[in-house]
Amino acid sequence: MKNFLLLSLISGLCAVPLAWGSAFAINELGVRAQGMAGAFVSIADDGSAIFYNPAGLAFQKKPSMEMDSLVVVGLFRYFPTESPPGTITPDKGWSGSVKPHFIPVASLYAVKPLTDRLVVGFGGFVPFGLAANFTNFNDGDPQNTKFPGRFAGSRAAVQSYWFQPTVSYKITPNLSLGGGVAFVHTHLFLERSILNPNADGGDFGKVFASAVFPTIDPALAAASIARLLPEGRLRAAATANSPGFNLGLMYRSKSQKSSIGMAWRSAVVNHLTGKAAFAFTDTGAITPFLPASASFSKLFPNQDIRGVFTTPGTYTVGASTHALNTLLSFDFELQDFRRFKDLPINFTKTVGTATPPEQRLAFDFHNSYIYHLGLQKQVKPNLELRLGYVYDVSPVPDKSVGPLFPDANRHSLTMGFTNHRPSGIDLSFFYQAMFFADRVTDVAANAGQFTNGDYSNFAHLGGLAMSFNPSELFGKKK
Repeated sequence: MKNFLLLSLISGLCAVPLAWGSAFAINELGVRAQGMAGAFVSIADDGSAIFYNPAGLAFQKKPSMEMDSLVVVGLFRYFPTESPPGTITPDKGWSGSVKPHFIPVASLYAVKPLTDRLVVGFGGFVPFGLAANFTNFNDGDPQNTKFPGRFAGSRAAVQSYWFQPTVSYKITPNLSLGGGVAFVHTHLFLERSILNPNADGGDFGKVFASAVFPTIDPALAAASIARLLPEGRLRAAATANSPGFNLGLMYRSKSQKSSIGMAWRSAVVNHLTGKAAFAFTDTGAITPFLPASASFSKLFPNQDIRGVFTTPGTYTVGASTHALNTLLSFDFELQDFRRFKDLPINFTKTVGTATPPEQRLAFDFHNSYIYHLGLQKQVKPNLELRLGYVYDVSPVPDKSVGPLFPDANRHSLTMGFTNHRPSGIDLSFFYQAMFFADRVTDVAANAGQFTNGDYSNFAHLGGLAMSFNPSELFGKKK
Protein backbone atom coordinates (compact mmCIF):
# COMPACT_ATOMS: atom_id res chain seq x y z
CA MET A 1 0.00 0.00 0.00
CA LYS A 2 2.86 2.33 0.77
CA ASN A 3 4.50 1.85 -2.62
CA PHE A 4 1.90 3.47 -4.84
CA LEU A 5 2.11 6.86 -3.12
CA LEU A 6 5.85 6.46 -3.29
CA LEU A 7 5.55 6.34 -7.08
CA SER A 8 3.21 9.33 -7.29
CA LEU A 9 3.96 11.77 -4.51
CA ILE A 10 7.74 11.40 -4.43
CA SER A 11 8.27 11.63 -8.15
CA GLY A 12 6.33 14.88 -8.16
CA LEU A 13 8.33 16.36 -5.32
CA CYS A 14 11.55 15.49 -7.09
CA ALA A 15 10.87 16.34 -10.70
CA VAL A 16 8.39 19.16 -10.81
CA PRO A 17 10.31 21.95 -9.07
CA LEU A 18 12.95 21.96 -11.74
CA ALA A 19 12.70 24.68 -14.33
CA TRP A 20 13.65 25.53 -17.90
CA GLY A 21 17.18 25.76 -19.25
CA SER A 22 20.30 24.56 -17.37
CA ALA A 23 17.85 22.68 -15.18
CA PHE A 24 16.82 25.23 -12.55
CA ALA A 25 19.81 27.61 -12.75
CA ILE A 26 19.38 31.29 -13.64
CA ASN A 27 22.65 32.31 -15.27
CA GLU A 28 21.39 35.53 -16.86
CA LEU A 29 21.88 37.97 -13.97
CA GLY A 30 23.64 41.32 -14.40
CA VAL A 31 22.35 43.47 -17.27
CA ARG A 32 25.76 44.78 -18.41
CA ALA A 33 27.22 41.27 -18.18
CA GLN A 34 24.39 39.71 -20.16
CA GLY A 35 24.74 42.20 -23.00
CA MET A 36 28.03 40.39 -23.66
CA ALA A 37 26.61 36.91 -22.98
CA GLY A 38 27.69 36.71 -19.35
CA ALA A 39 31.40 36.60 -20.26
CA PHE A 40 32.15 38.70 -17.19
CA VAL A 41 34.24 36.78 -14.66
CA SER A 42 37.46 38.52 -15.76
CA ILE A 43 35.76 41.95 -16.00
CA ALA A 44 33.38 42.22 -12.99
CA ASP A 45 33.60 46.01 -12.91
CA ASP A 46 30.15 46.82 -11.48
CA GLY A 47 28.00 45.72 -8.55
CA SER A 48 27.14 42.39 -10.16
CA ALA A 49 30.73 41.35 -9.42
CA ILE A 50 29.20 40.09 -6.17
CA PHE A 51 27.46 37.45 -8.30
CA TYR A 52 30.09 36.90 -11.04
CA ASN A 53 33.44 37.36 -9.30
CA PRO A 54 33.75 39.14 -5.93
CA ALA A 55 37.45 39.79 -6.58
CA GLY A 56 36.38 42.44 -9.11
CA LEU A 57 35.15 44.71 -6.32
CA ALA A 58 38.72 45.49 -5.24
CA PHE A 59 39.35 47.38 -8.51
CA GLN A 60 36.25 49.57 -8.11
CA LYS A 61 37.26 53.00 -6.77
CA LYS A 62 33.86 54.61 -6.16
CA PRO A 63 30.82 53.63 -4.08
CA SER A 64 27.88 52.49 -6.17
CA MET A 65 24.38 51.10 -6.02
CA GLU A 66 22.86 48.96 -8.76
CA MET A 67 19.36 47.66 -9.36
CA ASP A 68 18.85 45.01 -12.05
CA SER A 69 15.66 43.52 -13.44
CA LEU A 70 15.29 40.45 -15.67
CA VAL A 71 12.16 39.28 -17.48
CA VAL A 72 11.81 35.80 -19.03
CA VAL A 73 9.12 34.97 -21.59
CA GLY A 74 9.12 31.26 -22.45
CA LEU A 75 7.46 29.73 -25.51
CA PHE A 76 7.30 26.00 -24.80
CA ARG A 77 5.57 23.38 -26.94
CA TYR A 78 5.20 19.67 -26.25
CA PHE A 79 3.83 17.07 -28.68
CA PRO A 80 3.43 13.68 -26.95
CA THR A 81 4.41 10.53 -28.81
CA GLU A 82 1.40 8.80 -27.25
CA SER A 83 -1.56 10.06 -25.23
CA PRO A 84 -4.31 8.37 -23.19
CA PRO A 85 -7.16 7.06 -25.36
CA GLY A 86 -9.43 9.89 -26.46
CA THR A 87 -7.06 12.71 -25.51
CA ILE A 88 -6.84 15.43 -28.14
CA THR A 89 -3.52 17.21 -28.58
CA PRO A 90 -3.91 20.88 -29.63
CA ASP A 91 -2.70 21.77 -33.12
CA LYS A 92 0.20 23.76 -31.63
CA GLY A 93 0.95 21.23 -28.91
CA TRP A 94 0.65 21.63 -25.17
CA SER A 95 1.93 24.93 -23.83
CA GLY A 96 3.78 25.32 -20.52
CA SER A 97 2.96 28.98 -20.03
CA VAL A 98 3.02 30.63 -16.64
CA LYS A 99 0.41 33.12 -15.50
CA PRO A 100 1.24 35.91 -16.19
CA HIS A 101 3.23 35.00 -19.27
CA PHE A 102 6.49 36.51 -18.03
CA ILE A 103 8.70 35.71 -15.05
CA PRO A 104 10.33 38.71 -13.32
CA VAL A 105 13.66 38.38 -11.48
CA ALA A 106 15.31 41.28 -9.61
CA SER A 107 18.79 41.86 -8.15
CA LEU A 108 20.29 44.56 -5.93
CA TYR A 109 23.96 45.37 -5.29
CA ALA A 110 25.81 47.96 -3.18
CA VAL A 111 29.57 48.60 -3.22
CA LYS A 112 31.67 50.71 -0.81
CA PRO A 113 35.48 51.16 -0.98
CA LEU A 114 36.99 51.42 2.52
CA THR A 115 40.61 51.92 1.45
CA ASP A 116 42.56 51.81 -1.80
CA ARG A 117 42.82 48.04 -1.36
CA LEU A 118 39.75 47.00 0.65
CA VAL A 119 36.21 47.12 -0.77
CA VAL A 120 33.01 45.74 0.75
CA GLY A 121 29.65 45.06 -0.85
CA PHE A 122 26.23 43.51 -0.41
CA GLY A 123 24.12 41.71 -2.97
CA GLY A 124 20.66 40.18 -3.16
CA PHE A 125 20.10 37.90 -6.17
CA VAL A 126 18.35 34.70 -7.31
CA PRO A 127 20.77 32.23 -9.01
CA PHE A 128 18.22 29.37 -9.03
CA GLY A 129 14.54 29.51 -9.85
CA LEU A 130 11.90 30.00 -12.56
CA ALA A 131 8.53 28.24 -12.87
CA ALA A 132 6.26 26.07 -15.01
CA ASN A 133 2.50 25.77 -15.35
CA PHE A 134 0.46 23.14 -17.21
CA THR A 135 -2.50 23.39 -14.83
CA ASN A 136 -5.94 22.88 -16.31
CA PHE A 137 -7.76 25.77 -14.63
CA ASN A 138 -11.19 24.58 -15.79
CA ASP A 139 -11.83 21.36 -13.88
CA GLY A 140 -15.13 20.98 -15.71
CA ASP A 141 -13.34 20.17 -18.96
CA PRO A 142 -13.99 16.64 -20.20
CA GLN A 143 -11.20 14.14 -19.69
CA ASN A 144 -10.05 14.24 -23.29
CA THR A 145 -9.02 17.91 -23.09
CA LYS A 146 -6.84 17.64 -19.96
CA PHE A 147 -3.08 17.79 -20.25
CA PRO A 148 -1.92 14.14 -20.57
CA GLY A 149 1.30 14.62 -18.58
CA ARG A 150 -0.45 16.01 -15.50
CA PHE A 151 0.48 12.91 -13.47
CA ALA A 152 4.13 13.87 -13.95
CA GLY A 153 3.37 17.41 -12.77
CA SER A 154 1.17 20.34 -13.63
CA ARG A 155 2.51 23.42 -11.78
CA ALA A 156 5.73 24.19 -9.96
CA ALA A 157 7.92 27.00 -8.67
CA VAL A 158 11.31 27.18 -7.01
CA GLN A 159 13.22 30.24 -5.85
CA SER A 160 16.59 30.39 -4.12
CA TYR A 161 17.37 33.87 -2.75
CA TRP A 162 20.98 34.74 -1.89
CA PHE A 163 21.70 37.66 0.49
CA GLN A 164 25.45 38.03 0.40
CA PRO A 165 27.82 40.39 2.27
CA THR A 166 31.11 40.45 0.35
CA VAL A 167 34.69 41.55 1.00
CA SER A 168 37.38 42.07 -1.67
CA TYR A 169 41.06 42.85 -1.13
CA LYS A 170 43.77 43.92 -3.57
CA ILE A 171 46.78 41.75 -2.67
CA THR A 172 49.01 43.57 -5.15
CA PRO A 173 48.20 46.42 -7.55
CA ASN A 174 47.26 43.77 -10.13
CA LEU A 175 45.93 40.83 -8.09
CA SER A 176 42.78 40.70 -5.96
CA LEU A 177 40.88 38.16 -3.89
CA GLY A 178 37.24 38.37 -2.85
CA GLY A 179 34.61 36.30 -1.11
CA GLY A 180 31.26 36.32 0.59
CA VAL A 181 29.09 34.32 2.97
CA ALA A 182 25.42 34.24 1.98
CA PHE A 183 22.15 33.62 3.76
CA VAL A 184 20.19 31.46 1.29
CA HIS A 185 16.39 31.19 1.52
CA THR A 186 14.81 28.58 -0.75
CA HIS A 187 11.11 28.06 -1.47
CA LEU A 188 9.59 25.14 -3.38
CA PHE A 189 6.00 24.62 -4.55
CA LEU A 190 4.43 21.92 -6.69
CA GLU A 191 1.09 20.69 -7.92
CA ARG A 192 0.45 17.40 -9.70
CA SER A 193 -2.23 14.79 -10.29
CA ILE A 194 -2.02 11.39 -8.58
CA LEU A 195 -3.63 7.95 -8.94
CA ASN A 196 -2.51 7.55 -12.53
CA PRO A 197 -4.40 4.51 -13.91
CA ASN A 198 -1.26 3.52 -15.85
CA ALA A 199 1.09 3.64 -12.85
CA ASP A 200 0.37 4.30 -9.16
CA GLY A 201 -3.36 3.64 -9.64
CA GLY A 202 -2.49 0.04 -10.49
CA ASP A 203 -0.52 -0.33 -7.26
CA PHE A 204 -3.52 1.01 -5.39
CA GLY A 205 -5.74 -1.51 -7.18
CA LYS A 206 -3.52 -4.46 -6.17
CA VAL A 207 -4.02 -3.65 -2.49
CA PHE A 208 -7.83 -3.77 -2.73
CA ALA A 209 -8.29 -6.30 -5.55
CA SER A 210 -9.29 -9.20 -3.28
CA ALA A 211 -11.68 -7.05 -1.22
CA VAL A 212 -13.49 -5.44 -4.17
CA PHE A 213 -13.40 -8.29 -6.73
CA PRO A 214 -12.75 -11.46 -4.66
CA THR A 215 -13.49 -13.92 -7.47
CA ILE A 216 -11.54 -12.19 -10.28
CA ASP A 217 -7.89 -12.61 -11.20
CA PRO A 218 -5.99 -10.09 -8.99
CA ALA A 219 -4.07 -8.56 -11.91
CA LEU A 220 -7.26 -7.99 -13.90
CA ALA A 221 -9.05 -6.68 -10.82
CA ALA A 222 -6.22 -4.26 -10.07
CA ALA A 223 -6.27 -2.88 -13.61
CA SER A 224 -10.04 -2.42 -13.42
CA ILE A 225 -9.83 -0.63 -10.07
CA ALA A 226 -7.11 1.68 -11.40
CA ARG A 227 -9.39 2.89 -14.17
CA LEU A 228 -12.31 3.50 -11.81
CA LEU A 229 -10.40 5.58 -9.26
CA PRO A 230 -11.03 9.29 -8.74
CA GLU A 231 -8.24 11.56 -9.89
CA GLY A 232 -6.29 13.07 -7.03
CA ARG A 233 -4.27 16.26 -6.83
CA LEU A 234 -1.29 16.99 -4.64
CA ARG A 235 -0.11 20.44 -3.60
CA ALA A 236 3.10 20.74 -1.60
CA ALA A 237 5.18 23.66 -0.38
CA ALA A 238 8.41 23.73 1.59
CA THR A 239 11.15 26.18 2.57
CA ALA A 240 14.74 26.08 3.83
CA ASN A 241 17.37 28.48 5.18
CA SER A 242 21.00 27.55 4.52
CA PRO A 243 24.49 29.08 4.15
CA GLY A 244 26.22 29.65 0.81
CA PHE A 245 29.71 30.79 -0.13
CA ASN A 246 31.36 32.65 -3.00
CA LEU A 247 35.08 33.15 -3.80
CA GLY A 248 36.90 34.86 -6.65
CA LEU A 249 40.37 35.72 -7.91
CA MET A 250 41.30 38.33 -10.52
CA TYR A 251 44.55 39.41 -12.15
CA ARG A 252 44.82 42.52 -14.31
CA SER A 253 47.89 43.29 -16.40
CA LYS A 254 49.90 46.41 -15.60
CA SER A 255 48.59 48.01 -18.77
CA GLN A 256 45.00 47.23 -17.65
CA LYS A 257 44.29 45.94 -21.18
CA SER A 258 43.88 42.28 -20.28
CA SER A 259 42.76 40.27 -17.27
CA ILE A 260 41.95 36.79 -16.11
CA GLY A 261 39.44 35.73 -13.48
CA MET A 262 38.28 32.67 -11.59
CA ALA A 263 35.18 32.28 -9.43
CA TRP A 264 33.46 29.62 -7.34
CA ARG A 265 29.95 29.57 -5.91
CA SER A 266 29.25 26.80 -3.46
CA ALA A 267 26.65 24.09 -3.69
CA VAL A 268 23.88 24.57 -1.12
CA VAL A 269 22.20 21.72 0.70
CA ASN A 270 18.67 22.91 1.52
CA HIS A 271 16.97 21.01 4.34
CA LEU A 272 13.34 21.61 3.48
CA THR A 273 10.36 21.59 5.81
CA GLY A 274 6.79 22.10 4.65
CA LYS A 275 3.34 20.64 4.14
CA ALA A 276 1.54 18.44 1.62
CA ALA A 277 -2.22 18.60 0.91
CA PHE A 278 -4.44 16.30 -1.18
CA ALA A 279 -7.79 16.64 -2.94
CA PHE A 280 -9.83 14.24 -5.08
CA THR A 281 -12.57 14.45 -7.67
CA ASP A 282 -15.94 12.87 -6.95
CA THR A 283 -16.00 10.87 -10.18
CA GLY A 284 -14.40 7.64 -9.00
CA ALA A 285 -16.88 4.80 -9.52
CA ILE A 286 -14.92 2.48 -7.22
CA THR A 287 -15.18 4.70 -4.11
CA PRO A 288 -18.39 3.15 -2.66
CA PHE A 289 -16.88 -0.35 -2.87
CA LEU A 290 -13.69 0.36 -0.93
CA PRO A 291 -13.47 -0.64 2.77
CA ALA A 292 -14.44 2.10 5.22
CA SER A 293 -10.89 2.11 6.57
CA ALA A 294 -9.59 2.96 3.10
CA SER A 295 -11.19 6.36 2.63
CA PHE A 296 -9.00 8.66 0.62
CA SER A 297 -8.82 11.22 3.43
CA LYS A 298 -7.26 8.54 5.67
CA LEU A 299 -4.95 7.10 3.04
CA PHE A 300 -3.80 10.54 1.89
CA PRO A 301 -3.75 12.71 5.02
CA ASN A 302 -2.51 16.27 4.86
CA GLN A 303 0.84 16.20 6.60
CA ASP A 304 4.21 17.78 7.29
CA ILE A 305 7.02 16.81 4.95
CA ARG A 306 10.80 17.11 5.03
CA GLY A 307 13.36 16.79 2.29
CA VAL A 308 16.78 17.71 0.98
CA PHE A 309 17.16 19.80 -2.19
CA THR A 310 20.72 20.47 -3.38
CA THR A 311 21.63 23.29 -5.75
CA PRO A 312 24.89 22.79 -7.69
CA GLY A 313 28.28 24.39 -7.22
CA THR A 314 29.51 26.68 -10.01
CA TYR A 315 33.11 27.03 -11.27
CA THR A 316 34.05 29.69 -13.83
CA VAL A 317 37.30 30.79 -15.50
CA GLY A 318 37.66 33.56 -18.04
CA ALA A 319 39.93 36.00 -19.83
CA SER A 320 39.44 39.36 -21.51
CA THR A 321 41.48 41.84 -23.50
CA HIS A 322 41.17 45.27 -25.14
CA ALA A 323 41.91 45.66 -28.84
CA LEU A 324 40.93 48.47 -31.25
CA ASN A 325 38.79 50.16 -28.64
CA THR A 326 36.89 46.88 -28.18
CA LEU A 327 36.74 44.66 -25.11
CA LEU A 328 36.72 40.93 -25.96
CA SER A 329 35.91 38.33 -23.30
CA PHE A 330 35.52 34.55 -23.01
CA ASP A 331 34.29 32.47 -20.04
CA PHE A 332 34.00 28.73 -19.45
CA GLU A 333 31.55 27.69 -16.73
CA LEU A 334 30.96 24.32 -15.06
CA GLN A 335 27.85 23.69 -12.98
CA ASP A 336 28.14 20.61 -10.80
CA PHE A 337 24.65 19.19 -11.28
CA ARG A 338 25.92 15.72 -10.35
CA ARG A 339 25.18 16.82 -6.78
CA PHE A 340 21.51 16.59 -7.71
CA LYS A 341 21.78 12.85 -8.27
CA ASP A 342 18.86 11.99 -5.99
CA LEU A 343 16.41 13.61 -3.61
CA PRO A 344 15.35 12.11 -0.25
CA ILE A 345 11.87 12.95 1.08
CA ASN A 346 10.61 12.11 4.58
CA PHE A 347 6.93 11.83 5.56
CA THR A 348 5.47 12.30 9.01
CA LYS A 349 2.16 10.40 8.86
CA THR A 350 3.12 6.85 7.94
CA VAL A 351 1.09 4.65 10.29
CA GLY A 352 -2.11 3.41 8.66
CA THR A 353 -1.56 5.58 5.58
CA ALA A 354 -0.05 5.21 2.13
CA THR A 355 3.02 7.33 2.83
CA PRO A 356 6.43 5.66 3.35
CA PRO A 357 8.90 6.90 6.00
CA GLU A 358 11.46 7.88 3.36
CA GLN A 359 12.15 7.44 -0.29
CA ARG A 360 14.90 8.55 -2.66
CA LEU A 361 14.35 9.17 -6.34
CA ALA A 362 17.40 9.01 -8.64
CA PHE A 363 17.89 11.71 -11.26
CA ASP A 364 21.38 10.88 -12.51
CA PHE A 365 22.02 14.41 -13.76
CA HIS A 366 25.37 15.13 -15.35
CA ASN A 367 27.31 18.38 -15.19
CA SER A 368 26.37 21.40 -17.27
CA TYR A 369 29.03 23.18 -19.38
CA ILE A 370 28.49 26.75 -20.56
CA TYR A 371 30.61 28.72 -23.05
CA HIS A 372 30.31 32.53 -23.05
CA LEU A 373 31.77 34.84 -25.71
CA GLY A 374 31.20 38.60 -25.64
CA LEU A 375 32.41 41.96 -26.82
CA GLN A 376 31.93 45.55 -25.75
CA LYS A 377 32.72 48.61 -27.87
CA GLN A 378 32.85 52.23 -26.77
CA VAL A 379 31.06 54.01 -29.62
CA LYS A 380 30.70 57.37 -27.82
CA PRO A 381 32.09 58.74 -24.56
CA ASN A 382 28.71 58.11 -22.96
CA LEU A 383 27.62 54.96 -24.87
CA GLU A 384 28.82 51.34 -24.84
CA LEU A 385 27.42 48.64 -27.12
CA ARG A 386 27.63 44.89 -26.44
CA LEU A 387 27.12 41.60 -28.30
CA GLY A 388 27.51 38.00 -27.21
CA TYR A 389 26.96 34.29 -27.79
CA VAL A 390 26.27 31.47 -25.29
CA TYR A 391 26.29 27.70 -25.73
CA ASP A 392 24.78 25.84 -22.80
CA VAL A 393 25.00 22.02 -22.48
CA SER A 394 21.97 20.72 -20.58
CA PRO A 395 22.56 18.56 -17.49
CA VAL A 396 19.26 16.67 -17.93
CA PRO A 397 19.29 13.07 -19.27
CA ASP A 398 16.39 11.86 -21.40
CA LYS A 399 14.81 9.92 -18.54
CA SER A 400 14.42 13.13 -16.49
CA VAL A 401 12.94 15.26 -19.29
CA GLY A 402 9.23 15.98 -18.97
CA PRO A 403 6.66 18.60 -19.90
CA LEU A 404 7.53 20.52 -16.74
CA PHE A 405 11.23 20.02 -17.33
CA PRO A 406 11.74 20.49 -21.08
CA ASP A 407 15.46 21.23 -20.90
CA ALA A 408 17.79 20.89 -23.89
CA ASN A 409 21.09 22.24 -25.16
CA ARG A 410 20.78 25.94 -25.99
CA HIS A 411 22.32 28.54 -28.29
CA SER A 412 21.74 32.16 -27.26
CA LEU A 413 22.47 35.49 -28.92
CA THR A 414 22.67 38.64 -26.81
CA MET A 415 22.90 42.39 -27.30
CA GLY A 416 22.92 45.38 -24.98
CA PHE A 417 24.10 48.89 -24.24
CA THR A 418 24.88 51.28 -21.40
CA ASN A 419 24.14 55.00 -21.49
CA HIS A 420 26.14 57.14 -19.04
CA ARG A 421 23.82 59.99 -18.09
CA PRO A 422 25.06 63.50 -17.17
CA SER A 423 23.25 63.11 -13.84
CA GLY A 424 25.68 60.33 -12.90
CA ILE A 425 23.12 57.56 -13.44
CA ASP A 426 24.05 54.72 -15.79
CA LEU A 427 21.16 53.05 -17.61
CA SER A 428 21.74 49.61 -19.15
CA PHE A 429 19.64 47.25 -21.28
CA PHE A 430 20.07 43.76 -22.70
CA TYR A 431 18.09 41.33 -24.84
CA GLN A 432 18.73 37.62 -25.29
CA ALA A 433 17.19 35.21 -27.81
CA MET A 434 17.46 31.67 -26.44
CA PHE A 435 17.18 28.85 -29.00
CA PHE A 436 16.59 25.41 -27.49
CA ALA A 437 17.57 22.40 -29.58
CA ASP A 438 14.51 20.29 -30.40
CA ARG A 439 14.51 17.23 -28.18
CA VAL A 440 12.67 13.95 -28.74
CA THR A 441 12.53 11.47 -25.87
CA ASP A 442 11.59 7.80 -25.93
CA VAL A 443 12.12 6.31 -22.46
CA ALA A 444 10.17 3.14 -21.72
CA ALA A 445 9.82 3.94 -18.01
CA ASN A 446 8.09 7.25 -18.86
CA ALA A 447 5.44 5.81 -21.17
CA GLY A 448 2.79 5.53 -18.44
CA GLN A 449 3.16 9.21 -17.59
CA PHE A 450 2.94 10.28 -21.26
CA THR A 451 6.07 12.43 -21.07
CA ASN A 452 7.75 10.96 -24.16
CA GLY A 453 7.54 13.19 -27.18
CA ASP A 454 8.89 16.22 -29.02
CA TYR A 455 9.90 19.30 -27.03
CA SER A 456 10.29 22.51 -29.06
CA ASN A 457 11.14 25.59 -27.00
CA PHE A 458 12.27 29.19 -27.31
CA ALA A 459 12.66 32.01 -24.80
CA HIS A 460 13.00 35.78 -24.84
CA LEU A 461 14.98 37.43 -22.04
CA GLY A 462 15.33 41.13 -21.40
CA GLY A 463 16.71 43.28 -18.66
CA LEU A 464 17.09 46.85 -17.42
CA ALA A 465 19.52 48.20 -14.85
CA MET A 466 20.23 51.47 -13.12
CA SER A 467 23.46 52.17 -11.27
CA PHE A 468 24.81 55.31 -9.65
CA ASN A 469 27.37 56.70 -7.24
CA PRO A 470 25.34 57.85 -4.21
CA SER A 471 27.82 60.58 -3.23
CA GLU A 472 27.80 62.07 -6.75
CA LEU A 473 24.04 61.77 -7.19
CA PHE A 474 23.28 63.56 -3.96
CA GLY A 475 26.05 66.11 -4.29
CA LYS A 476 28.36 64.70 -1.63
CA LYS A 477 31.67 64.78 -3.43
CA LYS A 478 34.81 63.46 -1.81
